Amino acid sequence: MGTRDAAVLRFRSMALRAAATLVGLAGLLCAPALLASPQEVLGFGHRSMGMGTTGAAVGEGVDTVYANPALLSASHDLALQLGLVGAAFDLRAAGVGGPASISYPPLRANTIGGLLPLPLGGLLADRVTLGLGFLTPFDVIVRGRILYPERPQFLVADRVQSVAVQAALGADLGYGVRVGGGFMALAALSGSVLVATDASGRVGTRVEDTLVASYAPIVGASYELGRGYRVGLVFRGELVARFNVVIVAEDLGQITIPPLNISGVAQYDPWQIGIEAARVAGPWRLAVGATYESWGAYPGPLEATVRCQDAAEPDTPCSAPVPPDPGYHDTVSPRLGLERRLALAPAASLRLRAGYALEPSPAPPQGGAHNYFDCTRSVLTLGWGAALGRPPAPLELDGFAQAHVLHPRTHEKRVASGAPTDGEVVSSGFVFAGGAAATVRF
Repeated sequence: MGTRDAAVLRFRSMALRAAATLVGLAGLLCAPALLASPQEVLGFGHRSMGMGTTGAAVGEGVDTVYANPALLSASHDLALQLGLVGAAFDLRAAGVGGPASISYPPLRANTIGGLLPLPLGGLLADRVTLGLGFLTPFDVIVRGRILYPERPQFLVADRVQSVAVQAALGADLGYGVRVGGGFMALAALSGSVLVATDASGRVGTRVEDTLVASYAPIVGASYELGRGYRVGLVFRGELVARFNVVIVAEDLGQITIPPLNISGVAQYDPWQIGIEAARVAGPWRLAVGATYESWGAYPGPLEATVRCQDAAEPDTPCSAPVPPDPGYHDTVSPRLGLERRLALAPAASLRLRAGYALEPSPAPPQGGAHNYFDCTRSVLTLGWGAALGRPPAPLELDGFAQAHVLHPRTHEKRVASGAPTDGEVVSSGFVFAGGAAATVRF
């Protein structure tokens, strides 16, 4: 082998190592930008979280920014809320090798909410209110993981590590009718990595990335039935947080590397419709409802790494592999919330809360090589509230606790289609969440 051939081989080896390193680097760059939606898993608002995540008809205060924006118009005081939320995970996938605990970092976050009645006159006086709600983790803006599909993982745990933002406006139309609308927002990542040789023949890289916003609408309506009863309806749009980093290699001599897309869907909230009926007067408050969630449109966490170039004919065959459809299906989640109000003194009252929600799993059994585990969850909730003081600055304190019980689910693992059963894996676990908040009204 001549000196020139050896130099070419060294150059090829160096370029391939650089490209491989950049693929891994892009994965690391994406890791902290994987997004989630804690409000879809845990709910939003400490009162709602303690009442089985209900609120489309029984919601009050800051909770209604997410539960049902129409009910914002029932708040006529300027209010500021500060709170804390935390969640811990105990998730397991027990297979032929024995039980295996899958570790996930806990959620530690603060919440900020605000209500601003708009000082309009005439027919709109005391009828329009603006609401804002934020949930911000202490240590990250967003966190998530896109792992190899063969690695055991629970998607529910990665979906709570994110900043959550909601803003909405509610209006009272009179005759017992209220309407409202707003948006939910998350961040998404797009970027590029360019691999090329400089004038001296060295392989260099240039990395660019940009955070962009992802939005989804939220609209709601409510109607007062009279005698202290109300019905509520809320629609939340599909909220998708994608990341896409394109790696392009140029001027690498005889080596040709197609553009590589390090991309996927890190967080996905399906569009959903919630309906609820509630008793909203008297010492006992009761809410019963259900939420339809369109999980059948979920494309899965992975996207194709190598994609075909645009062809002249749309039906031109393409050999680039495409991740399979995850096979999710739509679900209906029933919910129940209860609150008891007790007057302790002329300027003090106590509220005790409880609730239950059933979250059916939209995922199919993981019978092949994939291990995207998911289980039907029973969500048991407790909560409390206290109102202290008189105007002009009364203080409200709220707290909640949740226990998510992941029902054990058996997955019969098969090596390939038609192959005998290779073993069973049972997924199960618990999620524990809690928090407290203080609200001042002016």
